Amino acid sequence: MARDVAAARHAAEVAEQQYTAAAGELAQRREESAVAARQVDQQRGRLTEAETEAARLVAEQYRNGGLGSLARLFLADRPEDFLDRQQRAASDSRSAAAVLRDLREARNRMVLFSERAGQAEQSASAAADRARRALEQARQGAARTEQVLAAATAEQLGRLDQWENALADGAARQLAAAANAAAPGGGASAAGRRAVEFALAQRGKPYLWGGTGPDAFDCSGLTSQAWRAAGVSIPRTSQQQWAGLRHVELRDLRPGDLVIYHGDAGHVALYLGGGAVVHAPHTGTVVKLAPVTMLPILGAVRPDPDAPPEPAPAVEPAPAAVAVPPR
Repeated sequence: MARDVAAARHAAEVAEQQYTAAAGELAQRREESAVAARQVDQQRGRLTEAETEAARLVAEQYRNGGLGSLARLFLADRPEDFLDRQQRAASDSRSAAAVLRDLREARNRMVLFSERAGQAEQSASAAADRARRALEQARQGAARTEQVLAAATAEQLGRLDQWENALADGAARQLAAAANAAAPGGGASAAGRRAVEFALAQRGKPYLWGGTGPDAFDCSGLTSQAWRAAGVSIPRTSQQQWAGLRHVELRDLRPGDLVIYHGDAGHVALYLGGGAVVHAPHTGTVVKLAPVTMLPILGAVRPDPDAPPEPAPAVEPAPAAVAVPPR
């Protein structure tokens, strides 16, 4: 039963992370589409201005047509006035060339921005489709988890709770013994220490799908907000964090690093040191401590790889992973 529940919860969490990423992409694509639409409106106004100026010059040239320049010079009462007008006309011809050039460029930009707006709209529509599919998968995953839990007996659920509580209690004792718990984050960078302090302050707050605080979190909502509190912006979901942050070897873990779990990067926790992590496990639980070996580890990433670490206290090696209780 424990394995069935764990598998169902993992599938649901992966789907939730994928939906969160898709929803974030959709918001970005919609903003890009809105920006492109505003650019088209602005360029349409500039094109109208250029067309109006070009029409004015054409009309003026038409009105000034008639006798040739030499005849108008001979018939002028004041030839010097005529020559002044000719000089201005030469200047106007240069202005006309500039207006025509502006008109041509405005039309070209109008075509370019219109194409960009169309592409942005198509991208937003595709992102909306991906978000809808991801949402449906997440709902199906949540439903499967509920079905598994509904089929469990009270005794099985009790053993599952005891197992999860034992993991958290063991991690708390380990953290206290290794790092004295009063000053967590030894060996972290300054930002990593702030991320650890933030994450530890969230213990006891409930898990919430898509939660980014301040009252509830999902797994990557906790890690992204912890590092945001430390002044470092990182990707939102566990898959994005795994793909977008610098990888570090597990033997080089330091407090504040993110530990990524499962082959699909479906879960993430924040490393505390001493073989312990803090994380938001799944629906129905709260932010808690656990051994770093609580789940199959994919790898680890470091949000601030260039920051120097602070002195770290000596720690005992982490214990082996806690065995999953039998079905």
